[in-house]
Amino acid sequence: MPVAARIKTLREARGLSLRALADSCGVSPSTLSQIENRDTSPSVATLEKLAHGLRVPIASFFAEDEEDSALEILDIGNGPVFSLRDGAEVTPFAAQRHSSNFEPMLVTLQPGGGLADQPFLVGIESEFVWVRRGRVLLSYNGNDYEIETGQAVYYDPRRSHNWRNPFDDTCEMLLVRQR
Repeated sequence: MPVAARIKTLREARGLSLRALADSCGVSPSTLSQIENRDTSPSVATLEKLAHGLRVPIASFFAEDEEDSALEILDIGNGPVFSLRDGAEVTPFAAQRHSSNFEPMLVTLQPGGGLADQPFLVGIESEFVWVRRGRVLLSYNGNDYEIETGQAVYYDPRRSHNWRNPFDDTCEMLLVRQR
């Protein structure tokens, strides 16, 4: 099922109108409508906001419905990769059927790519990012921080932030968000 259809299905299953979900996520109703109608592809930042509003992991936008399981083994090397706008790709590592309090994902930012057009906020208390390869610029609360290969950062995503790659090489980073 395409991401747009999953978002709509999850919204409707919770009895939320398009406007109610948009308001709870800090996304405009027109943006949400365009996403659900497949007129635009969501950024990673928008997916984060929608996941928070729906109280689901981002991986659930890409998952097929299956039974719950107390054990879930992921084949990371053969997992799905989703190209999003703004030069970003996401490979969800989160359990799709197993209950967990965290959600890891590999985010790949092409040169010039970013998670969003502008800094954004997410209503969760903590995120962790480890830069696996390359360099990335974290704009956080009005300041810019260059994070290099092997470095990691914990931060409060309720403050204004964005991840961008203004450098010449591709950046890969492991992002782990709280649910």
